[in-house]
Amino acid sequence: MNNAVQPKHFLPGDGKVYKIGRMTMTFKTTAEHNRDAYTLCEAIEPPASGAGLHRHPTYDETFIICEGHYEFQLDEKMLNLDPGDVVFVPRGTPHSFMSIGPETGRQLIISSPGGIFDAFIAEVATSMVDSGSPSRPGAATDFRAIAAKYGMEFLS
Repeated sequence: MNNAVQPKHFLPGDGKVYKIGRMTMTFKTTAEHNRDAYTLCEAIEPPASGAGLHRHPTYDETFIICEGHYEFQLDEKMLNLDPGDVVFVPRGTPHSFMSIGPETGRQLIISSPGGIFDAFIAEVATSMVDSGSPSRPGAATDFRAIAAKYGMEFLS
C-alpha cells in the first residue's frame, strides 16, 4: 500500500462548499490531501460579514486578502487590510475580521495543522441544515458549543 500523498491540481470552483450565514467557504485542500499539514479555505464575504472575536489554541491561521477590504482585530491591534495583505495568527491569539466593502471580500485562510477548522465548519453547516428540518423545527444552531468541541472560544 502506498501512503504517499498524490499531487493534486485544484481548478476554480473545486472543493467542498459551505454556506455559513452570508459567507461562502470553499475548502480547496484539507488534511486528507497533505498528511494533516494544513487546510486551505477560500472565503467569500459580502460587506458586513465575517467572524467575531475568537481564539483557538489548537491551530495557527494565515489570512491572505485577495479582494475587498477588511477590518481585522489581531489581539489588541486593529488593522485595515486590502488586497495583497497577509496576517499570521498564532494559535491562542484573539482575532476577528469583517468585510467592510463596499465590494464583496475574498480571502484565503490557511489553518495548520489541517483537519480542525474544516471539521468545525462542516459540523456548523450540517447543524444549520438539520435545525431547519421538519424533525427539528425551530431548533437553533449552538455555534459556541460546536466551537468548544474543536477547542475554539468565541470572546464576544
